[in-house]
Amino acid sequence: MRRLLIIGTGGHGKVVLDCAKKSYDSITFLTNDIHTKSINGYPILFEQETSMDYLINNFDELIVAIGNNKARLNISMDFNARGMKLATIIHDKAIISEDALIGDGTVVLANAVINSSAVIGKCCIINTGAIIEHDCILKNGVHISPNAAMGGTVFIGEKTWVCVGSSIANNINIGENSVIGAGSVIIEDVPNKVLVVGVPAKIRY
Repeated sequence: MRRLLIIGTGGHGKVVLDCAKKSYDSITFLTNDIHTKSINGYPILFEQETSMDYLINNFDELIVAIGNNKARLNISMDFNARGMKLATIIHDKAIISEDALIGDGTVVLANAVINSSAVIGKCCIINTGAIIEHDCILKNGVHISPNAAMGGTVFIGEKTWVCVGSSIANNINIGENSVIGAGSVIIEDVPNKVLVVGVPAKIRY
């Protein structure tokens, strides 16, 4: 019997639930929101009332389903350091090369494509219909939003967010903690901690 704990009861948590249903016999949510009673009929535990020993003894794997990249990565690493195993959840309609590597705590959603020799870090979100081409490297905590696409040999630093419908040309390096605005086209390298927007994309701040 495989037992999954999901942290995060928002929209992304519901999407992760749908993705995980076929792979786990038991799924429970953990939240600090005492007003939440259940998520789509699945039970909820409250952080204030639940010990770490209980979680370790009653769940086989954990996934943090929070959209904020920094929070998702930090919470995942904290629970992992305290003895919880991170799940890797892959939708059965995702296409993933047998040569690709996917880190613990990462979610790959429906119709995403991850091609040969791509390396995806820990606690990433590869969202619906995203395309990760050959030899791309995504560091920990990256989020690739729905229908975003990147050519081959793209590098993306930790906790960067590539928003809906963005396109990244081949051989581009993107720094950490940056945001690629929705619909942007990236044809030049992007530094750390900036927002880039437009076609072609330019730094906004």
